[in-house]
Amino acid sequence: MKKQVLLGSVLLAAISAFSQSGQRPTGMINAKAIADAKYSVESAAPVATSKTVKPMVFPTRSGSKTSAVNWQNISSSMNIYGTIISYCKPLQWNDELNAVSFVHRKSPTYVISPLPASTAATGGIMALITKDCGTTWDSTAIYANDNFWGRYPSGGIYNPPSTPANTDINNAYIVAAGPTTGGGTGWIGNFYASKKLGSANYNNVPSVAAGAQQAMPTGAPFSPGVPSRHDFSCYGFTATDDGKMRVMAGITDDAVTADSAIMLMTGTFNSGTSTFDWAGRVFNPPTTIASDGSDNFVSRPVMAWNEQGTIGYVIIMGSRLGATKSNVGFQPIVYKTTNNGSTWSLENGINFNLSTYNDVKTRLWATSVGGDTVPNFLWLEGIDAAVDANNKLHIFTSLVGHSSSDPDSLNFISQWTTENYLWPHTNIETNGNPVHPFLWDFVYDGTNATPSWSHKLIDSMSTEGPGSRSTDRGYQDNPWDMDPANANQKVRLDARLQMSRTPDGQKLLYSWTESDTAFTDNQKKWNNLPNIKARLLDVATGSLSTTELDITVNAVGEIANRAMYHFVSPKFKLVSTTNSNFIVDVPMTVSNSNPYAQLTPNKHWYSCAGMTFARPSTVGISENKAVLANASLYPNPAKNNVTVKVSLVTGSKVQVEVMNTIGQVVKATSVQGLVGANTINVDLNGLSSGIYLVNIKADNATSTKKLVIE
Repeated sequence: MKKQVLLGSVLLAAISAFSQSGQRPTGMINAKAIADAKYSVESAAPVATSKTVKPMVFPTRSGSKTSAVNWQNISSSMNIYGTIISYCKPLQWNDELNAVSFVHRKSPTYVISPLPASTAATGGIMALITKDCGTTWDSTAIYANDNFWGRYPSGGIYNPPSTPANTDINNAYIVAAGPTTGGGTGWIGNFYASKKLGSANYNNVPSVAAGAQQAMPTGAPFSPGVPSRHDFSCYGFTATDDGKMRVMAGITDDAVTADSAIMLMTGTFNSGTSTFDWAGRVFNPPTTIASDGSDNFVSRPVMAWNEQGTIGYVIIMGSRLGATKSNVGFQPIVYKTTNNGSTWSLENGINFNLSTYNDVKTRLWATSVGGDTVPNFLWLEGIDAAVDANNKLHIFTSLVGHSSSDPDSLNFISQWTTENYLWPHTNIETNGNPVHPFLWDFVYDGTNATPSWSHKLIDSMSTEGPGSRSTDRGYQDNPWDMDPANANQKVRLDARLQMSRTPDGQKLLYSWTESDTAFTDNQKKWNNLPNIKARLLDVATGSLSTTELDITVNAVGEIANRAMYHFVSPKFKLVSTTNSNFIVDVPMTVSNSNPYAQLTPNKHWYSCAGMTFARPSTVGISENKAVLANASLYPNPAKNNVTVKVSLVTGSKVQVEVMNTIGQVVKATSVQGLVGANTINVDLNGLSSGIYLVNIKADNATSTKKLVIE
C-alpha cells in the first residue's frame, strides 16, 4: 500500500503543514550508539535452543512483479548472524568468468576437515560457486580456526588480470574476509582467506598454504603495511580488473568504544606463495568531536570502484569539521583515488545550503534546527554506492532530519507517534503527499568543483525496520524470536538499500525491501513482511524506470513476504535490449528460517533474478504527476474477470486496456482513482484463451502487465 512522492512543494509550505499537523516527536533514538555497539549479540558462541516458535502464516497478496523469478535453497548456516549486515558483500558475480560466488558460514551438515573444535565449528567459512547462474553449484571450504572464529564473511572471485581477460576458472581464486570472535572474549580480530578454484579444489579442506588462512588480532598498534589494528573487516568487499581485492574495516581507539578511523584493506596476489598479501590504508575523516572524545561519524563505511579499479571512492557518513547550517549533519565525507588506490584526495561534500536542495529538505523531519534543515544520511536502513560509466559516484540512501546541531546530539533522531517511528508516516502536507522514507541518489561528478553534486529521487518506502532489543522501537512487531541469553535481543531488520551496476557502468540497479502495510498488524509501518523492490537507471540518458518491480511478492515457498536479509550482487548482467525494455539477470540471495529463529540453522535462497524493466523514460520520480507505485493483476491466470490493483499519489483517472498479441485493444475501462490503493474489475467474458497485455495508465505514468486467460 505504498504511496509515492510528488516533488515541487516549496519549503515554506512544508514547514507550515508540519506546524499545523499536530504530529510531534515522542522521543529520541541515538543511532550512533547502535552503530558503536556493532553486533555484540554474537561475541560469544551461540548455541541452538530448544525454544518452540510458532511458524508464521502469511497472506496471499499481489504486486508488480515482472516475470517468474525462481528461488532455490542453495545452502544454510548455523545461525542467521552471518547475513544480517547489509554493508557486507558476500554475493558477487564475476563477468569475465560468468561465475557467481556466495561466501557464508558453514551449514550444520557441512564438515570442514580437519574438524575444528565443536565450539569453533560455527566459525568455519565456505563458498558456493556457480557458472550457470545457479543451475548447478560447487562448494569449497576456505577458512577454519579453533581460536579465531569467522563471522560476517564477505568475499569474491580473484581473476588474474590479463589481456585478453582470463576465462578459465581454474586460474581463479575465491577470497574472503571478516571479523573474528573467540568464545566469550568478544571481537578479537579479523580473518583473510583464499583458495584456488577448479574441480580439483571443490572440497571441504581449506588451503594450508602459508598465508592462505590469516588471522589478524586487533591488539597491536597499526603501522602502514602491518595492518594489525582494525576490526570488522567485512564492509564493501570489492574485486576489480586490476587484480586487487579490497574490503573496509574500522579502527577502534582504546580510550573510547567507538571507531576513531576507517581502514581500507587491499589484498595483492603473491605469485610466489599463490596467496594474498594484505596492507592497510587509514582514513581519519575530519569530523567534529563529541565531549566524550568520540568522532562524529558512523563506522559503516561504503566503498565503490569502477570496473578497471583505477577510480575508487571511500564514503564515510560524518559531521564534517567546519561545516555550517544545513551541512553540519551526518553526511558523505568522500575520498577519491584515480591511481588504483596509491593516493587519495578528500573531496568537497554536498552543499545542502544551496536552494537546489530545497526539494530534499522539505521532506525531512525534524524540519529545522535553528531555522536550518539538517539532513542525516541514515545508515540504519542501509546505504550503498556505485560508480557509473562516467566514473561518477552514486550514493543510494534514505534521509531523516537532525534534531540538534550540537556535537553531542547530532545523531539523536526524532521518533514519532506511540510507535516511535523515525518518519511521521502521515499526510501532513497540504497537497496530500505521504510522509514516508524517501530514497535518494546523490551523484558526485568527481571534479571537486563547486557545485559538483546533483541528486535524483528514486522512490519512497511505506515501512521502516523494527529494533532488536526489548526496549527498542518496534520490538514487539519484529517477527524473529528472542535470544534469552543476550539481554532479550532479537535481530534487527532494515530495508537493506543496495546498488548494483553492469560491468560497463551504463545501467544501475537500486534495490531495497519494504512491506505492504495492508497486511502488517494493524497496518503498522514496520517492515516485518519484506519483499524486494527494484528500479533501474539508464546512465546514458539519465532516465529512471517509471515503475518499480516487486521481485518477491508472488514468489513461492519461503520467499514472498519473507525476503529477509537479502544481498544483491554489486554487478549484474544486461541480457538484452529492445525498443521498449531492458532485460537483466541479477544474482540475489535471501536468508531466513521458518519459524524465524536466530540461533538455529537458517536457509540461504538464491535467484538469478530475471527482470524486465520498461525502458527508462523519466529523469526522476518528481516528473510524474501520478505514479503507479504498485500495479498488479490477480488472479493471473484468469478466466472470466481480472482485478487490477493500482496505488496512486493523487486522485487521477485510471485507464485500463486489454490488448491481444498484435496490439489490438479488446477490452477497455476507466475509473476515477483515489489517493492510495484502488481495485478495478475488468470483465474478460468473450475473450479466447491465450496471452494478453494489460496497459494501465494514470496521467503520464503507465505500467504494462502480461495476462494469461485460461
